[in-house]
Amino acid sequence: MRTVKKLPTVCATALATLFSLPAISAQTMINEAGDSLTINGRFEARYRDKGGDTPTTVDSGSSRLGLKGEKVLDNGWTGFGHAEWGYNSGANGDNIYDRLLYVGLKHDKYGNLSVGTKQWSAFYDVAWFTDMGRVFGTRASGLYNLEDWGIASGTGRAENSLVYRNSIGDSWHYGITLQTARNDVGLSGSESNRATATLENGLGGSLRYSGIQNVSIGLAYQQNKVNDLNLNVDGIENGDMMRILLLGANYSDGHWYLGATAHIGENWEAVETSSATNAMFGTWGGELYAYYHFDNGLRPTLNYNYFESRDADVDYTRHLLAPGLEYHFTRNTFLLWAEYQIDMGSDQLTSDHQFDNAENQFAAGLRYYF
Repeated sequence: MRTVKKLPTVCATALATLFSLPAISAQTMINEAGDSLTINGRFEARYRDKGGDTPTTVDSGSSRLGLKGEKVLDNGWTGFGHAEWGYNSGANGDNIYDRLLYVGLKHDKYGNLSVGTKQWSAFYDVAWFTDMGRVFGTRASGLYNLEDWGIASGTGRAENSLVYRNSIGDSWHYGITLQTARNDVGLSGSESNRATATLENGLGGSLRYSGIQNVSIGLAYQQNKVNDLNLNVDGIENGDMMRILLLGANYSDGHWYLGATAHIGENWEAVETSSATNAMFGTWGGELYAYYHFDNGLRPTLNYNYFESRDADVDYTRHLLAPGLEYHFTRNTFLLWAEYQIDMGSDQLTSDHQFDNAENQFAAGLRYYF
């Protein structure tokens, strides 16, 4: 009789391997039935200088640990699950938090269906084209909005979501995101002036074309209905919709990477405008991200963001330029990086409740993907 190693045994073996080998990359254990468990993530030590009188810090950056499992089923189906946790230490704090958790089914013909408390949305299938900075950038595509940076709104790691993805032939790819109601979503403000709402009817989708060599082109959309506002928020009322449309394209040939996204949003961002007032407003903006990877491991990068309010009553602009330089000891596995962000916008609320440009910032880190 054939002996099949059970998945818990695979998990234990993989964990033991992870902590005993000096260097691995996405360690995967596969049993005789084809079931698998993959352990991946990254470790990072990061230095931050936020400019002005703010003290410099050293922290754990975006360190994380993930587990991915697959179970071979009948008739061409495969079950899968993914859990990922982030780790904050040093100046970041001292806690472990959940980043991803979902489970689903996939089939070569019928597609991929997953449900989870947090998972990358269909919108992100296009938004990632410019979400490439190590710490700066991705502030003008509308991806990371509101208080939790795109989790409740469904553009990033969408919470309480169901996501379906499939392809038409080899060139066309599409995805759909559905979300249940999300309560007590932070819009903007602080302390007694914190505006919250319930987001309902979360719906999004994406369509991508990859039929041109080295090129991808995509369109993405996301919407939510706003209800149960706890405060009066200028520009929006209960029952209003928040929407965003994103267009993106990228080019990658092994040395060059070029990515661009542009968005237009309705009621998509919120800010505190006084000690007693918040506002939600329409937006538009775009991002560019580029690098060239030399054969010797050097990679200069450039990240440009422009984002502004479409509401004449809200004078808010993000205008960021972030050049960077990386050295990859092993490409995309072990690297040293540095970025400098130049702030040319009006996106920091001052003590007299006006928006002004923030201090320029510098960050550098050592990162190890496994």
